[in-house]
Amino acid sequence: MDYVKVASASDVAEGVLVPVEAGGLKLLVTKVGGTYYAAQRKCPHLGFNLCRGKIEGEAVVCPLHKAKFDLKTGQIERDPRLLFIGMKAKTDLTTYPVKEEDGALHVAVPKPA
Repeated sequence: MDYVKVASASDVAEGVLVPVEAGGLKLLVTKVGGTYYAAQRKCPHLGFNLCRGKIEGEAVVCPLHKAKFDLKTGQIERDPRLLFIGMKAKTDLTTYPVKEEDGALHVAVPKPA
């Protein structure tokens, strides 16, 4: 894994979902309770942009179908739901380690092949 600079720490306010790119991956970064998190930007269920979602506790909620994913582990906390149709999420959210260094945020992404 390589750490790639994605943003200034000052660009990521508490509870705000910020779109970034690192190593060719479209990600989101956010800050919750003073801790920074990074995850894939697209919902693993239908591919909707999670930056349009919201933060609930230490989880991100998909704006399309309300699936809820833990930002620490990526695990599904609540399965998707469209209107009255309940679904079963098949894939967790991919999360990435984040470190703050000299006022910048760096996300660990896989090394290019």
